[in-house]
Amino acid sequence: MLDRILGELVLAVRGASAALFLDGEGEMIARAGEAGIEIGLRGAWKEIHLDRIKEVSAGLHLGQVRAVLFSLDGGNELVTPVSQDYSLVLFLSPYSDLHQAMSETERAIDLILKDIA
Repeated sequence: MLDRILGELVLAVRGASAALFLDGEGEMIARAGEAGIEIGLRGAWKEIHLDRIKEVSAGLHLGQVRAVLFSLDGGNELVTPVSQDYSLVLFLSPYSDLHQAMSETERAIDLILKDIA
């Protein structure tokens, strides 16, 4: 079911190339789209960044982190906490509609939470 949810997310967002569902250690649980070991390593690295950003945000009393966008030369990477123990990474082209990506990611997270409950 998780692979299907991620596949629908990749198809729903114009310019999306892959989506990963990761545990709190950065281990890939499910993925859709672009294949290859590099994508898993990039996802794990983003999970580490997300954890650190959440720590800093909490320490500064800035509130809960809802998403982090990494804007890189080759495209964007949208990292979104799913729960305390999971996150979602969506790989996007530089021209993807970020509003659409956020909206579709939120929809996918709702489905994921129902699936893992």
